[in-house]
Amino acid sequence: MARYQFQVVYFEATRRCNLRCPYCMTGSNDAKKVRRSVLRELTLEEIRERILTPARRLGVHTIGWSGGEFLLRKDAPNLLRLTVNLGYQCSVLSNCKKLTRERLQKIRDVTDGRARIVVGLNAVDGENRQTRDSESDRTLQVLEDCAELGLGQHVVITIGKYNTESFEKTVEFCVAHNIAYNRSPLVPRGSGAGCFAGMGFDRNDLERHFHPALRRHPHGYVSYTPYFLSPELHARISGGVRNNTVPQNPSIGCWVGSWLTINAEGDVSVCPVLLDALSGGNVRDMPIDELVESSPFFAEITDRSALKGRCSRCRYQYTCGGCRAMAFYHTGDYMGEDPTCFFDPVDHSTVSEHEAETNRVFKKYLLVARAAGAYKPPAGCRLGGSPAPDSLVKG
Repeated sequence: MARYQFQVVYFEATRRCNLRCPYCMTGSNDAKKVRRSVLRELTLEEIRERILTPARRLGVHTIGWSGGEFLLRKDAPNLLRLTVNLGYQCSVLSNCKKLTRERLQKIRDVTDGRARIVVGLNAVDGENRQTRDSESDRTLQVLEDCAELGLGQHVVITIGKYNTESFEKTVEFCVAHNIAYNRSPLVPRGSGAGCFAGMGFDRNDLERHFHPALRRHPHGYVSYTPYFLSPELHARISGGVRNNTVPQNPSIGCWVGSWLTINAEGDVSVCPVLLDALSGGNVRDMPIDELVESSPFFAEITDRSALKGRCSRCRYQYTCGGCRAMAFYHTGDYMGEDPTCFFDPVDHSTVSEHEAETNRVFKKYLLVARAAGAYKPPAGCRLGGSPAPDSLVKG
């Protein structure tokens, strides 16, 4: 077993795309960048030998395929089949334009029904086109088709000033349809660089609009910050499982330290929004397990005892960790404090007014995580409550 253990590989396998979203972080709306990238895309053989096979040593259990538009790769069905044949869980992130019902059925067939479809949905109404170059109706139809075909569903909501007012409505849609979701911050990666200063959210937006909706529902407990979970509760529930100092079983707060992310050219980072900006090396130089073990980058960024500023004196230093992407893009230091966080602790004894609510909803989330295979209770740990509904587990 490798020294560092990550759970998920998120792989942007191509920068090619059939949309031109104005804030695309992969630069898929830049024709010159895409042409250069296509010449350097990892092949199926490289992906198998440099990523999928050695990733087992790192504890990876899920491969998330993305782009660009992943389904534009001609070998996409073969990559999906290979993923499940190697024993991984499988996710496909798509902009939905190519996700006809027939294609969804093919994805279900080549993965033996073990695929989850992940879609971007920044608003459930006409506001979605402002940032996604697509009407929300198409995305909603795909989600409906997935439910009928027995494919898992997940929604990613990229948050910025443009959806402060509509965010709760989008969350309520996901909750009403038992769909898991997570928030992803607008960042100055790719085409987001030109709008980040004016459209990136700030601590007031987070406190007033986004955070209240996020902390109320277990559907969204996949990843967000600030995350006011009692460190004592997580230590008991998880059995103390960590990746360096990053809590796992289940992963919470900032997911830096729980997943590895790879761009189309093979560079490895620790968060999708940090790809192209921070790299721990390239899988063409060495397989991903060797790269992670040898690069000091992964040792440093998974050590939350080295966080700075408010994050260093926070009771939730480990169970939250602050958003490493927001720290990096605002301050230039990925170990710095998260300036979008609205919590101002004096020291580690300062308890957030939201801790009790976070603890309560977290316990509900554990039922979902356990049923989905993302959480294994340690010996002697009993969870109360009823089993999660099948529809929620599938999300």
